[in-house]
Amino acid sequence: MFKCLEFKDCFGHKVTISEIPVLLPSDPNFFMLTVRLEVFVRRVFDNKDHKENYSFKHYLASVLKRPVYHKIFYENLLNNA
Repeated sequence: MFKCLEFKDCFGHKVTISEIPVLLPSDPNFFMLTVRLEVFVRRVFDNKDHKENYSFKHYLASVLKRPVYHKIFYENLLNNA
């Protein structure tokens, strides 16, 4: 299951961050994912590109090691099927 986050950036433009995986607090990756999301939102908020849509999944693909990335996204998809 994924969530989407919408807000206005520092210039008043609407921004959407999509493909945010939902993890339970008991999941070992919950804290890491929460911190990564906070850092990503801060980067997007301060960004001057004025893009409207961002993918958290693509961001995580660039900053996480491949086994951790697959564990978060592919196990999450299997559990929600």
